[in-house]
Amino acid sequence: MDARVATRYAQSLFDVASKQNIVSSVSDDLASITAALEHDPRFKSFINNPAMNRESKLKLMEGVFSDRTTALTMQLFRLLLEKRRESLIHLVAQEFDRFRRAASNTLFAQVVSAMPLTEAEQKAIVGKLETSSKQKVEATFEVDASLMSGVKVHVGNSVMDGTVRGSLDRLRDKLLYDVLKQA
Repeated sequence: MDARVATRYAQSLFDVASKQNIVSSVSDDLASITAALEHDPRFKSFINNPAMNRESKLKLMEGVFSDRTTALTMQLFRLLLEKRRESLIHLVAQEFDRFRRAASNTLFAQVVSAMPLTEAEQKAIVGKLETSSKQKVEATFEVDASLMSGVKVHVGNSVMDGTVRGSLDRLRDKLLYDVLKQA
């Protein structure tokens, strides 16, 4: 239910932002607000606390973000607070980015590596993805030491696994299949 509601808010926000030609500004606004919510647990609990009145929440949001965000983004937050849907901020931001990427023919890739990648390695991965997909690629980069070595790339519903952990898992599955096949 929340995802459907968030999608409606995001679609409306995207439509208005497109008409006003401020899609990238609104996207940046949403990213900064969701980052603030993720990195400050007190701020998040205050905003999501149903016992706090809407005026206090709105005053805080306007005090912190009104000079750093577009008027359209502030209108969205006023509406979310008014409808008591402030817990949807993160979902609305995700859906808005999905609409933005679709409109600009951009793919989203999540790259997970065993060790931090250098900037040159990150650019090389994005470049290869853009070449193979013939689309612009936005990527996030994460580190997961359990992969041992290598890189795993998630693009849409596809996963390209070039990690040692993935190779070991595939080898285990093949050996298990061969043993069961013989029995």
